[in-house]
Amino acid sequence: MRRFLLSTLALASTALTALAGDLPSEKAPPAYIAPIPAFSWTGVYVGVEGGVDFITPSVYDGLNLYNNDITGGLFGGVVGYNYEFPNNFLLGLEGDAGGVFGARRTIVTVAAPNYYNDSSYFADIRARAGYAIGRSLLYAAGGVAFGDVQTAFVNGASFTADRVGYTIGGGLEYAFTDNLIGRAEYRHTDLGSQWVGGNTFRTTYQTDAVLAGLLYKFGPAPVPVVAKY
Repeated sequence: MRRFLLSTLALASTALTALAGDLPSEKAPPAYIAPIPAFSWTGVYVGVEGGVDFITPSVYDGLNLYNNDITGGLFGGVVGYNYEFPNNFLLGLEGDAGGVFGARRTIVTVAAPNYYNDSSYFADIRARAGYAIGRSLLYAAGGVAFGDVQTAFVNGASFTADRVGYTIGGGLEYAFTDNLIGRAEYRHTDLGSQWVGGNTFRTTYQTDAVLAGLLYKFGPAPVPVVAKY
């Protein structure tokens, strides 16, 4: 009898356990947490830039070479396109243009009359290459530069020539939001040497600019990050 009772109890316990496993669970399913989208640098962008331009022109009059140091200001607009690869490397193309302000400076020479240099605009078409770390981008850029150089006597004749040269530089960008990007950049520009005034004067024009910019990026929506198990 005792063995019978023990066997009956064991069988009943097994049945109750199986029945409990078939009952609906009152435990709530785990809450769904949406993946955080990954920022992408790919897309078209536009913006404004401005800064300080340290200009080092020189004038050669056939006998003497006169150097000058000018500090001017730059302000202009930017438009470009970036493509970010899956390995976080980036390639892009950018154009910018704007005005040069306060760049007129007289060169005091040994014999009168004195010369002065001036410039009124800048423009660049540059290729960019960079590496993105999340919302930060470190990049280098280089390409073709355009500008004008004016050389003149203080008391008379003035010679202005549009120049084509090169520009190189680099900088750092940070995306504050998916669309708003800040930039800090250094840029060296060389507009070369050119004889002006019937080969009377040879002018050389180089600049080193420190710029800040604010950009607005268009482009695809951020890509969701899918967790892997």
